[in-house]
Amino acid sequence: MAYEDRVYLRLMEEKDIPYKVKWVNDPIVRRTLNFDYPISEIGTKQWLHKVAMDSSRKDFIVCLKENDKPIGYGGFINIDFRNSKAESYMGIGEKEFWGNGYAKEIRRLLLEYSFEELGLNKIYSYVWTQNEKMVKLNEKMGFKIEGKLVQDIFSHGEYRDRYVMSILRKDYLAIKNS
Repeated sequence: MAYEDRVYLRLMEEKDIPYKVKWVNDPIVRRTLNFDYPISEIGTKQWLHKVAMDSSRKDFIVCLKENDKPIGYGGFINIDFRNSKAESYMGIGEKEFWGNGYAKEIRRLLLEYSFEELGLNKIYSYVWTQNEKMVKLNEKMGFKIEGKLVQDIFSHGEYRDRYVMSILRKDYLAIKNS
């Protein structure tokens, strides 16, 4: 587990399935995700069992320290130890925690885990260009825009552009130690 001031990360478990289903099936939350359709508990359980065996990913639930309540998720896919990099994702499923600095804590925990626990050199994320809050958060945390992928993904009935944003270990350490 990794801890920040108000939240901590723990590996996703079967008991977290109802939270993931609730978040993805909330139309307001789903607009921020790459899910076009609702999901089921059965399908999510099958997905969780499959990804639990996949060494190229880590899937976490974000919980409040004060009461262990799950409020979001985050993790890494395409973990590539040979090239020392991974793709990071994150989100807050409980809307009452939007806009209160929790995303920054989650991002910090994920960076700490990736660089200090996994020993990776590079973390990258795909961010919808219209998601200005996530772009700004990533930039505050040391990410740089590497490029723009035009009409890269079809989601919610339209093609969307995405930025590829990344941070290197040396930049993370410079920010952490400043």
